[in-house]
Amino acid sequence: MTGWLLPGAAGAFWAGILLWEVRPSGFPGWAAVLVGVAALAGSLLAAPRAQYRDRLVDAGIARPDPAAVAAVAPVRLVRPGAASAAVALACVGICSLGAAWAALGQSRLDASVIARLGQARITAVGTLREDPSAGSFGWHGVVDLSMVGWPSGAADVRETLWINGQGPPPAAVRGDQVRLAGVLASPGDPGFSALLLHRGIVAELNLDSFARLGPAPNPVVRATQAFRRFAAGSILRLFPQPEAGLLLGLALGDASRLDPALSRDFQATGLGHLLVVSGENVAMILTPILALGTLFRLTRWPRFALALATVGCFVLLTGAEPSVMRAGVMATLGLFGILMGKPRSTATLLSGAVLVLLMLDPWLVWSIGFQLSVAATAGMVALGTPLAERFGRAIPRVAALALGVSLAAQLGVTPVLLFHFHEVPLVTIPANLVAFPAVSPALLLGLLAAVIGLGWYPAGRVVAGLALLPLRWLEGVANRLAKAPVSHLTSGGGPGVLIVGAAVFVGVTWWVRTRWRPPRAAVVAAIAMFPLLVWSTALTAGPPSGLTVRFFDVGQGDAALVSTPAGAHILVDGGPDPELVATDLAAQGVKRLDMVIATHPHADHIIGLPVVLARFPVALMLEPGCPDTSSIQANLDTAINDEHVPVRYPRSGDTFTVGDVRLDVLSPDRCWVNTNSDPNNDSLVILLTFHQDTVLLGGEPEQPAQQQLLDEGAPLGAELLKVPHHGAATSLPEFFQAVAPKIAVISVGPNTYGHPVPSTIDAIRATGAQVWRTDQHGDIVVLFGPRGPTVTADR
Repeated sequence: MTGWLLPGAAGAFWAGILLWEVRPSGFPGWAAVLVGVAALAGSLLAAPRAQYRDRLVDAGIARPDPAAVAAVAPVRLVRPGAASAAVALACVGICSLGAAWAALGQSRLDASVIARLGQARITAVGTLREDPSAGSFGWHGVVDLSMVGWPSGAADVRETLWINGQGPPPAAVRGDQVRLAGVLASPGDPGFSALLLHRGIVAELNLDSFARLGPAPNPVVRATQAFRRFAAGSILRLFPQPEAGLLLGLALGDASRLDPALSRDFQATGLGHLLVVSGENVAMILTPILALGTLFRLTRWPRFALALATVGCFVLLTGAEPSVMRAGVMATLGLFGILMGKPRSTATLLSGAVLVLLMLDPWLVWSIGFQLSVAATAGMVALGTPLAERFGRAIPRVAALALGVSLAAQLGVTPVLLFHFHEVPLVTIPANLVAFPAVSPALLLGLLAAVIGLGWYPAGRVVAGLALLPLRWLEGVANRLAKAPVSHLTSGGGPGVLIVGAAVFVGVTWWVRTRWRPPRAAVVAAIAMFPLLVWSTALTAGPPSGLTVRFFDVGQGDAALVSTPAGAHILVDGGPDPELVATDLAAQGVKRLDMVIATHPHADHIIGLPVVLARFPVALMLEPGCPDTSSIQANLDTAINDEHVPVRYPRSGDTFTVGDVRLDVLSPDRCWVNTNSDPNNDSLVILLTFHQDTVLLGGEPEQPAQQQLLDEGAPLGAELLKVPHHGAATSLPEFFQAVAPKIAVISVGPNTYGHPVPSTIDAIRATGAQVWRTDQHGDIVVLFGPRGPTVTADR
């Protein structure tokens, strides 16, 4: 029973921090403290007392035993239910104290200098917490401030700030001292604002100037910075790309040189945890160091000091990522236990590490990396050994251990992945199993080559040649399995996913660890029901009965999937989120795409396409092919080349056939110049025909391109219209009259442009069309049948 005390305390403390987020309005932090103290006091009072009671003595029939006899007499609990009550009260108390700790953290944020300054212009000095990263527009970073100045004063602080800069990222790395100047702002996007708050950040700074003052003032941090810089330079000299970028991420946590196509392949196969340094790297580094200590016959204290220094330096070297901190604290607690002659179980070490880290930084509960690290470790602690023992009856011990650990970790993280990312590729388990043998050699040989290469380049090249073998093995696994025709486990997200997932994990753990066997009647019933389950799944998994167009709710952007009874799939645009459309396609059971249409190179239409190309085989890509120098289009071009997707740049009059579907390109006839928005007018406008059913994929042509279509008498008539430009005031009423649709769908989300404008909606409704909007109705599905198109929606 006592073995579960610390895990229970860690779980209760974590839950308390989360519950503070959903507390009743006006509930004060001090009330949580009172509840916590009262509950813990009640737990102590309710704790059972072990003592011996002789009913004959109580009745006066017999004399009490002498003290020597009573000392060895059997004991029993006076109140058998007291243990459960004490445990319940302890959990309530620790949970309440967790909520109080979160309240204290929130009060510190509310009272911070940055929060009180509002939108002031400031100068500041601080330390970069992470390397500056390039974004779609400029760059961003996180700075731990030590001093803030404003027009009427200055103060020494210990606060954190998000910074936004223009142009390419500066030549600075995490740990550097920097000077900043700019204007404070509150994030306009509520989602981004909540994300920053969950990192302990209350504002962002739009930079006017940024200057690097020098390296970290702490000599230990400065030394690890220097080693990291020299090791990274050595890796870049010794290894070609993309292996150099992969090793930098795997060994040093530096993702700046990762090849985008390789990154997408790793994410698609569930190997994304290998792209950045993770907790398992601590064990990989610590094991050979301890072996060296044993080889040189170091005594207990020197071995302890060597191991502790190794863990500390590695945490600093890799930037104190949450998963590395979790592993580092676990290793430190374990080393102290061994040193004191009281080794602890892995479950105890994990729980202790969680409690320590949450006390230092309660915002870690919101870190996805920390959640995944703890969940994976908990899965391995609970299920790794029992599963390996079971698999060991049928396969070799080493393979059984790898399979047991991989499956246990995956069971632990699956609820978290479904909650945050809404999908888990089922190829993850085989991918991790095949990659597992190469991870440690790639890391250790790569670091060894980098270190040797600093002093003796030829020897470093030899070791690097050996390291290339496991690195390329990892690349090959990711590349070949990224497009494997294997389903994804998908969800709609929400707390229910976590609750159900946790219940399933607990149930599986109980079943495996207790070796419970279900009754024979239950087994027979399950076998009998299995064909029914397969049959019902098959009914919903096949192609649609008629032409179907699904407009995905991607926010302020566009993405639609056209499906036919023959099983053809055509994707039109990819939305503004890098992952969402790929996840939606997986949820629809799509295994391949016969055509992908990128109507024009704007972020809200094509940002999601590179991941789609990485995860699904694509037969043909259509683009306008007009000049565009944006990084967004460059990323898409790179993905097209990396995935070897054939691409065409059609013009009006071109025709394509996909199965029974005919696609007639109506616009553009050329690349427009000197209009209000050349990319919008360059947009592909396509009439899709399936037997008697017609769909006009409107793209985003504005009035000049629409007028040309009208002047040329283009065949615009269609039953279904994808409304151009999210319903903006850039369309001609005559255009809608020429299309005369029965159904018009506006793909739109929260925006500051006023889309869709009332005049456009009125012009569409004047044609007699039904108007449907993704911001109001969610995913919109239009199914064509014998009586025409019908519409269903999420809401």
